[in-house]
Amino acid sequence: MINGVLQIDKPKAESSASYIRRLSKLDPELKIGHCGTLDPMATGILIVCLNQMTRFASYLSSSEKTYHACIYFGKKTSTGDSEGEIIDSKEFSFLDFSSKDVENTIQKFLGKSKQKPPAYSALKHKGKSLYEYARKGIKIDKDEREIFISSIKLLSIMGNEINIEVSCSSGTYIRSLAEDIGELFNCPAYLKDLRRTRSGNFYVKNAIKLPEESLPIDKIISPNDALNCFNEIQCAPDIVDKLRNGQFVESNLKYDSSTILRLRDSKRGFIGLVEYNEGLLKPKRFLENFLSTS
Repeated sequence: MINGVLQIDKPKAESSASYIRRLSKLDPELKIGHCGTLDPMATGILIVCLNQMTRFASYLSSSEKTYHACIYFGKKTSTGDSEGEIIDSKEFSFLDFSSKDVENTIQKFLGKSKQKPPAYSALKHKGKSLYEYARKGIKIDKDEREIFISSIKLLSIMGNEINIEVSCSSGTYIRSLAEDIGELFNCPAYLKDLRRTRSGNFYVKNAIKLPEESLPIDKIISPNDALNCFNEIQCAPDIVDKLRNGQFVESNLKYDSSTILRLRDSKRGFIGLVEYNEGLLKPKRFLENFLSTS
């Protein structure tokens, strides 16, 4: 069984789930999952977990993302992106603004803020995605969620459009950000185009197209390397056994509380993830057996 991660460059006009489902045709017994859903209109890097690596998907999904986004000013759509119907419009021109004005305006979104999830999103409500309710005309109000934008840069201004690069926390909706930026210019706006260029330590420049004939074994990243955003510790067999059996183990490691660490055995084989918290190592996620490519 091959455990690991593939970096896939998702094209337009297909959902993340349906796109990676094509891998099942290459190997019907292959267990697959993906980290960080991209809307059908979006392109870019999609982390695909294979077999036991699906057990660690949530740890990869929570990492920071970087996007290149094109925002159109002067129109508002029902979905907040180019796939919706135009529901509002206003005359607008960037001729009234310098690039410095635009840069200073978008910089106001740096740091922590609250964001309301868009009606057309995959966020769940009573087991169903919000877009399923929205398509039936049912409005579901979800609480605002805290997001963090670490970087936002103006790349270009062309007509009624701006292109920006955004690095943000997981769960940030760029469609909502596009509309919020429009509000600062007192103008309706929508997300015209979106490309994810980074997800944690994974970059779209290293991504591949979905294989059509066989799994590209040489492109599969091992579990240990895929999770290299976490520091590693190496433990003796008796400690590894205790952790795998669900026991807490005392430790004098110098880490902050709630720090996730990669656990490797005495032969440096990858075992899984543990959490260090107030002098204790606690088991989190493990491979189902000791065998793993390091």
